[in-house]
Amino acid sequence: MFGVQPSILFEPWQGNIDWQFPEADITTFPEAQPAAQFQASYPTPSSTLDPFPPDISGDNDSVILLDPGLPADDILTSLVEIYFDKLYHVLPCFHKRGLMDKLRSGDLQTQNQFLLYSICCASASFHPDPAIRARRSDWYEQAKLLYEFTGRNPYPALPTIQGVLFLVYHAYSCGDFSACWLYIGKAWRQAASLGMNRIDSTHAVVMPVGAKDHEHRGYYDRLEWDSRKAIEREECRRSLWLLYLLDRNQSWPTGWPNAIDEKQFKIDIPVADVTFQAMTDTTEPNEVKNAPFTRNMRTLLASINTAKSPLNMLHYLIITYVLLSRVTEQIHSLHDNPDSPEYAEQCEELEGYVVKLRLSLPRPAVSVIEAAAEDRGWVIWLNATLNTISILLHYRSVPSSDSTTASTLFRKAVTAARNTAQVVTDSARTSIDLLLNVHIASCLYVACCVLVIHMRLDKDESLKNDVELLGLVFERMNDVFTVLGMKFHLALKRDLERDAEELLSLRERGYRGLLADCSKWGFVRDEIMKMGMTIT
Repeated sequence: MFGVQPSILFEPWQGNIDWQFPEADITTFPEAQPAAQFQASYPTPSSTLDPFPPDISGDNDSVILLDPGLPADDILTSLVEIYFDKLYHVLPCFHKRGLMDKLRSGDLQTQNQFLLYSICCASASFHPDPAIRARRSDWYEQAKLLYEFTGRNPYPALPTIQGVLFLVYHAYSCGDFSACWLYIGKAWRQAASLGMNRIDSTHAVVMPVGAKDHEHRGYYDRLEWDSRKAIEREECRRSLWLLYLLDRNQSWPTGWPNAIDEKQFKIDIPVADVTFQAMTDTTEPNEVKNAPFTRNMRTLLASINTAKSPLNMLHYLIITYVLLSRVTEQIHSLHDNPDSPEYAEQCEELEGYVVKLRLSLPRPAVSVIEAAAEDRGWVIWLNATLNTISILLHYRSVPSSDSTTASTLFRKAVTAARNTAQVVTDSARTSIDLLLNVHIASCLYVACCVLVIHMRLDKDESLKNDVELLGLVFERMNDVFTVLGMKFHLALKRDLERDAEELLSLRERGYRGLLADCSKWGFVRDEIMKMGMTIT
């Protein structure tokens, strides 16, 4: 934990409750290494341990920020390189040449410390030196502290949003789920305050906050965010779409509402990665041809043809997540009864979109073995998510009087779960590292749940190997991530110990019933606490 008591961080507040320091007023802390910078405002409530340790003494005339410090330049460079080598396919938001140039020039170290701390804590999990891996918690706490003191219009804007992506990714890996939930919502509102959520809108007319008369009418604080360069605009598109993906990753396994409203999300689909990385500082925005984003699923599915040459895996993934969002809204709706004919009709319509999407994808996008080496991580993520959509649609509660329909639906869910196990098998033949992806951890676990229920109730021993393989993935995740792998490893252990009556209840109650069963998560929490770790 690194910080100071709130009572000594600033002089007592003056004026009304909405008062903030001017944006140019940067509070520096003399003994920070390097000096930390804040845009002072009210901090986000901490979701885990208090970043202000109670044993710090001092007075208002001498304030010291306890800062773990960024690593030496050679280590910092290696951590950024690890990002591009190990994590780029899960957080593809940076133009490599541009980021490395800023790192070598020292601009990142002096201007974007929050971003660097966030990258460091996420990349450190993959560093070969145990001493570097041990520092990830320190860097994580420092990144959280710096982000909690950003206000509505953070500066620098785009690097702040990009830093949140790494912060949330790492928070999920270490079991700080409350932080994920809060930071996604805050980052979305910050991006919306700066107009990032509407950079490809042609008819948005919104009065900016604080404007007088007709100042800047038609924009929403866009002048506070420099997006003149093509690379920056493309990084913005990728960053906001990744925030969207992280938001949906939080919602589908939990039933919690989304933070990002699609109706307020007008960002075109990013170009293929090879096109993005080939951009230079002289590339003009009008030279970049993005596929427009539309909320109409039929039109969105038709846009797949534009992603085939060059192959744009992010385009396919975005469409898959938009479909996942629709399915999540359906299965977690507070209004629709899962036993109703209307609910079944909606599921059938969504299943039709899934089938069309699968048939529209080219072979290199669905086969790990046939995919190019640089695309395999995307292929794993895409297929695990598609299979999860199928499981959510078919693993549902059906009236007990209709046992035939219930059996047919669940077998479809089992087929989708087996497809996920096959993806794991194919991936293990190429690179285990590609499976160590926070985005797909819940997908793998839900598939494993379905297989365990079917294996035990139908005594289908052919599934035993699939269950074991998925269990081994959780063990390998535990080698890299602090809590995530252990969480699902323990949950699987609890599932395998259930009696037939419990398993039958889980099958009959559908996916909502699986979510409502808190016994396993209580078991997981207690076991992890015995190991000296926590889940928030």
